[in-house]
Amino acid sequence: METIDLTKASLRDVNEILQRQSEITNQKQWEIINPKGAHAIAVGLNAPLDLSIKGSTGYYCGGMNQQANIKVRGSAGPGVCENMMSGCVIIEGDASQYAGATGHGGLLVIKGNAASRCGISMKGMILWFTVTSGTCLLLWHNRVI
Repeated sequence: METIDLTKASLRDVNEILQRQSEITNQKQWEIINPKGAHAIAVGLNAPLDLSIKGSTGYYCGGMNQQANIKVRGSAGPGVCENMMSGCVIIEGDASQYAGATGHGGLLVIKGNAASRCGISMKGMILWFTVTSGTCLLLWHNRVI
């Protein structure tokens, strides 16, 4: 597993490294530590990677994801996995506004609370979250299933 510390590497460099991975790479396991609420972590990934982010993220984490499995071990700011095409994003904490907006495919799991406009304008993505009563809701094409 490759570990990247965001206190020692720039976000631009981290995203560039992750975006350069392809289906033929041997390095499939990645971990980001010390995200400290940084915006746009792991955007535009297009390879079957497993990425663990240890801490909370800012705006647009995992946006435009294709194929990657991203786990945020904390909460996520607005627009997490916006416009996702495929893959899976798991938020172990809370998700802010418009989580999963315009998602075309893939799976978004929110284990904590979700703010307003969650799943707005989804076009095929599956959204799983728990409501206050402990009941799990599964949305597909903006319908509870």
